[in-house]
Amino acid sequence: MDFDKASLAAFALGCDVLGAGGGGPAGQSLPVALHAVAQHGPVRVVELSELPADELVMPCALLGAPDVFAERIGTFREAAAIRRQVEAHFGRPVAALMCTEVGGTNGPASVALAANAGLPLLDADGMGRAFPGVEQVAMQLAGITASPSVLADEHERVVVVQAESGEWLERLARNVVTAFGNRAVSSEYVMTVEQAAGAVVDGSLSKALRIGAILEESARDAASTSAAADRLADEFGGARLAECRVTGVHPIKNKATATLATNSRRTILLEGVNRDEGRWLRLEAGHEYHAVLEDGELLAAVPDIITMFDVHSGDPVPVRELRYGMRVVVLALPCPAAWREPAALRLVGPRAFGLCLDYAPLAAHHV
Repeated sequence: MDFDKASLAAFALGCDVLGAGGGGPAGQSLPVALHAVAQHGPVRVVELSELPADELVMPCALLGAPDVFAERIGTFREAAAIRRQVEAHFGRPVAALMCTEVGGTNGPASVALAANAGLPLLDADGMGRAFPGVEQVAMQLAGITASPSVLADEHERVVVVQAESGEWLERLARNVVTAFGNRAVSSEYVMTVEQAAGAVVDGSLSKALRIGAILEESARDAASTSAAADRLADEFGGARLAECRVTGVHPIKNKATATLATNSRRTILLEGVNRDEGRWLRLEAGHEYHAVLEDGELLAAVPDIITMFDVHSGDPVPVRELRYGMRVVVLALPCPAAWREPAALRLVGPRAFGLCLDYAPLAAHHV
């Protein structure tokens, strides 16, 4: 599989779905990805089995403020500077670049980064969706060392950060990014191909591309947004939860706002419409959508992937754009299996985001 001009739009659409309302809009990095493949040629997507076991996998992501990305596009040649630093530090070649976070902006950005670094792109990522924290990745669970973190800006200034944990790496790296003007490219959890087996979320890029292709096919067939959501639910074992009107968006301030995962909280009230008339849903959100409840019953919760679609456009709706009066379709898709383990739920379950809820696997509420 290659990423070229013909496939990138569908891939970006799928990345927005897997962003679960967060991760920044994939549309911000899509033009850069299109430019990169036009300049350097299609980016080859590879599997771990195709790579030498003793060479390196280099996860990469944009780090900083999404609003800054919209104004400072950057060159995406940062990946080449990071590759040189990583190879010098480890004394071995990088076999492939890996997207740290497939959900949202970082999905298409990884294509541009791989093209500029002259590397293939691994069909995997660290999350299978979007999470806000640097340490909220599968590599953390697998015991891969987060350090060194290599950060670069568009002028190819490079900073190497050493930290004993993902939590400390988060603190230190974000201070470096602030010095860069709130926009940087970072690489952490660098590992060998052998280590990556079982430590990453396999197939996440292919999944995003397939999701986008289904949505594009549905649009060409003039299918309703609810019908498109039903197709996704059927193919990926998820559930179209409801079609609703947003009746309230209420910011929440509480004591659990000390970490990046919990420093943004809001409750959204949803009134069912059409075949869902008479139903009322409560949606809990932060940087992403975290939980959907109906009459006190938990329908879906993080780390499962909750996505809102605008009924009229069919586009995924980020948390920050959800407004009173919007008509939305609520879709939930199951998370990668690794996130359902007890240690993983301590890292990315509902309580990690300040919710007094326990995770329950996604129920098949096909309505």
